[in-house]
Amino acid sequence: MPPSSLPKVSCLLVTADRPQLVKRALRCYANQTYENTELVVLDNGETPIQEVVESFDLDGDVVYRHVEREPDMWIGALRNQSLELATGKFVVPQWDDDDWSHPERVERQARVLQEGYDACTLQGTLMHVDSEEYFDHPFIGPLPDGVPPTIMHRRNANIRYPNLRRTSDTDFVNAWQKHRYKVLPIEEAYLYLRYSHGGNLWEQDHFLRRMRNTPKQLLLYAWHAYIRGDVFNHPRFRLTSKMEEAFELYLEDSIASGIFDADAIRAAK
Repeated sequence: MPPSSLPKVSCLLVTADRPQLVKRALRCYANQTYENTELVVLDNGETPIQEVVESFDLDGDVVYRHVEREPDMWIGALRNQSLELATGKFVVPQWDDDDWSHPERVERQARVLQEGYDACTLQGTLMHVDSEEYFDHPFIGPLPDGVPPTIMHRRNANIRYPNLRRTSDTDFVNAWQKHRYKVLPIEEAYLYLRYSHGGNLWEQDHFLRRMRNTPKQLLLYAWHAYIRGDVFNHPRFRLTSKMEEAFELYLEDSIASGIFDADAIRAAK
C-alpha cells in the first residue's frame, strides 16, 4: 500500500528538559517502518528543545509547541493538549521520552486498527532498570489488560486523560476498553521497552513489581530471589530471540543519543 493511502498515525511526545531522552525518542520515530506519520512535540520544559527536534531530518509532518508551566497542570492535562494538535486518523498518545519503540511498532499496531479495532495495547513490554544490579538484565513486564503507555487508538474528540500526576494513562486505557479493544500477546513485548532511570513519574520498584504483581507471581519471585538466591533465573528474564535483538537495538539507540556510554557497557561485560 503506498504511503499516501495509509491512515496517518500521529505520535505525541510530551516532554520537559530531557534532551538526551528526546533524542532517543526521535530516533525511534525516524526508524519506524510505517510510512505515513506525524510527530507532535509538546514541550513543557524550562529550556525549549525545538533545536533538538529540528536537528533530526524527520519524514512526515512535525508539529512543535512550547507551553509554559502552570500550577496544577499535570501530565494528563499536557497529554490532552497534544491530543488537540493531532491530525492523524490513528494516534499514539504516549511517544514517551522515557521509553523506546521498536521500528515495527507503529506498523504492527496500525494494522490492528485497520482491521476494525478502535484501540490496541501490548500485553507486555520489555523493562530496563538503569542500576548496577539490573542493567544487563532486561525482563518482561506484563499487564493482562494491556500496558497503558503502549496504546494506539483512533482519533476521538471525547476520550481524554484526567489531570493527574500519575495513573492518568490507566484511566485513559480503561475508557478505551469499552470500545473495540485488542491486546497483543506477550510474545510481542519486544515492540516496546520501558526505561527506569530514576527520574520517571514512578519509582524503580514500580517497574520491578511487574515480576510480582499477582499472588502466583509473588510466590515465584520469592522462590527465585530468596530460596534459590538467583532472581535472574525468574522466567521474566527469559527473553525470546526477538526480545534480545530488540534490547540490542535499544542499547544502540541509547548510546547514539548520549544516554549510555559504549565503553562503560563493554567494560562491564
